[in-house]
Amino acid sequence: MASREVWTGKELRELLLRRANFTLSAPSVSALMNNEPVQMKTETLQALCTALKCTPDELYGVVPPREIALAEKPEADESSAKQ
Repeated sequence: MASREVWTGKELRELLLRRANFTLSAPSVSALMNNEPVQMKTETLQALCTALKCTPDELYGVVPPREIALAEKPEADESSAKQ
């Protein structure tokens, strides 16, 4: 929100209404601003992204996973392979 110059819940509610035609209650906005959400309706997520002109990745700060190499599997014992 800060990177979009949105500093208050009132400003966010106004943006949601103006840009996304979406109404979110003051307590819901306050909860979003003060607590990390455990769950969120898809339409709320879409409205927030529309209002803030961002993607879900930007909204949640999703970091891409690191590339890792899987451990090599030990080769089968040659004697057991012959049996």
